[in-house]
Amino acid sequence: MLLVTGAPGFLGSAVVREVVRRGQKVRAMTRATSSLELLEPQKESIEIVQADMADAASLDAALQDVDAVVHCAATTSSSAPDLEISRKVNVEGTRALIEAMRKHGARRLINISSQSAHPDNPSVYGQTKLEQDEVVQASEGIDWTILRPSIIYGPEEKGIFHKMVQHCRKLPAIPIIGSGKEEMRPVHVDDVAIASLDCIAHDATIGQIYDIGGADVLAFKDFIGELLKALDQKKMRVHLPIPIAMLLARTLSLLMKNPPLTPDNVTGISTVKHVDISAAQRDFNFAPRKFTDGLNEIFKS
Repeated sequence: MLLVTGAPGFLGSAVVREVVRRGQKVRAMTRATSSLELLEPQKESIEIVQADMADAASLDAALQDVDAVVHCAATTSSSAPDLEISRKVNVEGTRALIEAMRKHGARRLINISSQSAHPDNPSVYGQTKLEQDEVVQASEGIDWTILRPSIIYGPEEKGIFHKMVQHCRKLPAIPIIGSGKEEMRPVHVDDVAIASLDCIAHDATIGQIYDIGGADVLAFKDFIGELLKALDQKKMRVHLPIPIAMLLARTLSLLMKNPPLTPDNVTGISTVKHVDISAAQRDFNFAPRKFTDGLNEIFKS
């Protein structure tokens, strides 16, 4: 039995979908307040269990008879950051998950991290995802693999990519944060789901950390350009210096629960790192699609 945490989410639902496609048994972990809309197409083929990363005791039922876990649950950078909540879910929740895995004999863990998880990224999201990775790496008796995806895109109406799509459709001019030359390696959500399951089948991935990105390396301005083209939108692009973007993001975060731009988003762009997928290609034959192909699947089908 495979457990997927954060199963109702953008990535978690894609992992569940891929497990079902492969004909394997999957348990989808959801919170009591979660919308199950993205799981609806698979509801007859999956087992659903209610548990919460912030409630260690609730994880026991989720881990019964589980062999492996794909850990997608996390607070993200798409909403106004809250350090206390993020640490409780991303760090302490992961610690509790690992303890529950040990208790029930589940050894294999695929931890979905982020390219934001590095020491140069001081954002709440980046800090807590890095701490989460450190908890995983220090775990005893667990065969772990850490995946660090670049920006994930896909068809569902959730996540940072969806925000960007909405901006491109609604705003009269599109802000380009920073110089526009920052490197992007957007990866389709289904390719991340495939990678998370392929890792389980390759023992060479145990104890390893992998960058996960798409086939293309793009400048941020070209990423926005390809997105506008796929949406058939012709919009002026306006460069927004990092300090001004950060001031705007902080102001919006004070005024809104789910602002269009958060400080963590700005920090993520300004501290972006090179994404090298060669190890993933070598160790588990990772073969992501090209960005234009992925966009065509989403918007032209």
